[in-house]
Amino acid sequence: MHFHTIWNPATSLQLAAVYAGPKVATFHDVPGPHTPAIARAAMAPASELIRRLWLDAVIAVSPVVSEYLAAGRHEVIPNGVSVPEVLPPEGEREAILSLGRLEPRKGVAILLEAAARLGERCPPVWIAGDGPLRRDLERLAHELRLSRVTFFGEVSEEDKWKLLRRAAITVAPALGGESFGIVLLEAMAAGTVPVASDIPGYRHVLAERAEELLVPVGDSLALAHRLAQLTQAGQRRPMQQWGLEHWQAFDWPVIAPRVEAVYRGVMRRN
Repeated sequence: MHFHTIWNPATSLQLAAVYAGPKVATFHDVPGPHTPAIARAAMAPASELIRRLWLDAVIAVSPVVSEYLAAGRHEVIPNGVSVPEVLPPEGEREAILSLGRLEPRKGVAILLEAAARLGERCPPVWIAGDGPLRRDLERLAHELRLSRVTFFGEVSEEDKWKLLRRAAITVAPALGGESFGIVLLEAMAAGTVPVASDIPGYRHVLAERAEELLVPVGDSLALAHRLAQLTQAGQRRPMQQWGLEHWQAFDWPVIAPRVEAVYRGVMRRN
């Protein structure tokens, strides 16, 4: 049995306590800007207690998760990315896209502020996703007089890929609490250039291009400057080509054998 939300006391831990077969858990969580201090302090001892009591193997999705797991008792295997076998046709490549839940840690307000700084130079901004901040963000867009912002709400998987194939840049301005960055890899696979805030989970995914594609957390001026550069097709093209190659290291056919090896190791020991 493989757990991906092992912290969940109502489902995962109950299953782990009663299931007699081999058990593996992948840890994804990292503290965010609103994580209580007591929760931050508890992550390392709680994860080790869970491992000792119930688990046969532990996986971390990135080095930032690995930091609070017991050294030498887990391995880092990144998230895999699922990409449609046939992508939608490529579109106009003009818009800036935000894709994800509209909640505080995602930092979408920073994108809107950056768009306002760009003024008339700003291309269309597409916000795909829903959540508790949607009305506040719509209000902010109105207050900033951003007439070219479209809120799509929650989108289907099919529509997500259509938007990614039409957008020029995908922005992930998260304030923290992100252990990885699947949306960045999906953007690369679709031929869209990812721009993100400089948090460890994103830096790990963007690897050698991190300095060119990351901006300081919460800095709308720096984000506006980076977007102004990348709205020029000539500036985007090298990043686009790099992304089309880089994401393939995270394709599920590449990642799955590493997870399967963990399963086989656990089964041999049981």
